[in-house]
Amino acid sequence: MDWKERYKDKLVGMEEAVALIRSGDVVASNFGGSIPYAFLDALADYAAERLEDVTLYLAGFYKQTRIADTRLNGHVAVRSCFLGPCERAAIAAGADISYQSMHLANINDDRLGKHRARVLVAAGSVPDENGRISLGVAPFDPILLDICETVIIQVNRNMPFVFGEDCTIPVERVSCLVACDEALPEMRLAPPTEEQRRIAGHIVERVPDGACVQFGIGGVSAAIGEALMSKRDLGCHSEMFTDPLMALMKAGVINNSRKSFCPGKTVFTNALGSSELYAFMDRNPALEAHPCAWLNDPRNIAKNDNMISVNGALCVDLTGQVCAESIGFRQFSGTGGQLDYVRGARWSKGGKSFLTLPSVFTDRKGERRSNISLTLPTGSIVTTPRADVHYIVTEYGAADLQDEPVDVRAKLLIAIAHPDYRDQLLFEAKKAGYIV
Repeated sequence: MDWKERYKDKLVGMEEAVALIRSGDVVASNFGGSIPYAFLDALADYAAERLEDVTLYLAGFYKQTRIADTRLNGHVAVRSCFLGPCERAAIAAGADISYQSMHLANINDDRLGKHRARVLVAAGSVPDENGRISLGVAPFDPILLDICETVIIQVNRNMPFVFGEDCTIPVERVSCLVACDEALPEMRLAPPTEEQRRIAGHIVERVPDGACVQFGIGGVSAAIGEALMSKRDLGCHSEMFTDPLMALMKAGVINNSRKSFCPGKTVFTNALGSSELYAFMDRNPALEAHPCAWLNDPRNIAKNDNMISVNGALCVDLTGQVCAESIGFRQFSGTGGQLDYVRGARWSKGGKSFLTLPSVFTDRKGERRSNISLTLPTGSIVTTPRADVHYIVTEYGAADLQDEPVDVRAKLLIAIAHPDYRDQLLFEAKKAGYIV
């Protein structure tokens, strides 16, 4: 029997596919763009009437889904290792969604052990001429195929076929297939602000030609993408693949010619951006997707010489502790891969890591406050410990904290705080005994 016949044999309707989920099941899915949203919508309708105590493990909804609704409470509980806007809104409405704290490099330890799933659900591409399905823009680790009793793939013609040794699977490894097309989630970046361009400038002046870069999504990343156009022969080893990285590849700035690890390839584990980005990814031999646990392993990141890692932060204290995931007690996003890349860059020959934030923010009362403070606000989660931090960057400069004593750290951070708050921070630092 050839793969086309196997494909037809495994093709089922949506109702038949969701009926494979049982009460009490642990179900695993993957990240953002490769979550099968249409399948989850159908599962929500089915579970609301027929299922109890199902637990769904995934990361980062990039689209609205009915599975994140309060009517599913008691039927389906969602556990996400990274919260996005959709999860935050659902949590605020009272849905049974909670944050699962972990470094993304450790996700396999969890999925293979403590929260081992019976069912795996994911989105994939139409099979290629060899009968292999690409796991697309955010692949799961194929090792899950060996431990999950039931594997359901929603085949989506809009999913790009992305190369990667571990990220395409043969039709025969799947329990059933559901053909259901839907648009991939898109995110278009607004032009960066002048403040964001100033932050980017402090970073890019420290990036040598031939470096290997990682940065995420947002205004600072867009500004970094613009500023890096002046560089040559960059490589890319990045958790996220985004429009600014695509633009650098199209311009020939990222060509991966000088990479010491995975030469010639841009490697990533999660893509989010425009429809142009997804079209660029389809069958592009310069791109390789890899499972998150492999890509985010700091030991693999460190194999890239001159690794440059850039990630965002929400606030930092005068000793260098960084919160990048909570606003007080409220979980805002997740630990994600920040510390994986901070450590990987530190272990890299010539590597540097940068954590960025604007110097000030406006609170809910409309009052302006400093993002650099004596201590982190009550309830703030420490995402990156002070002993791991290299550069902290605001629009006022870059503070190199690596291995510095507390008094030096405090002085360097005060120097890049907003000028309106520097005197107060100096007074507080002296009162606390940080500065003599």
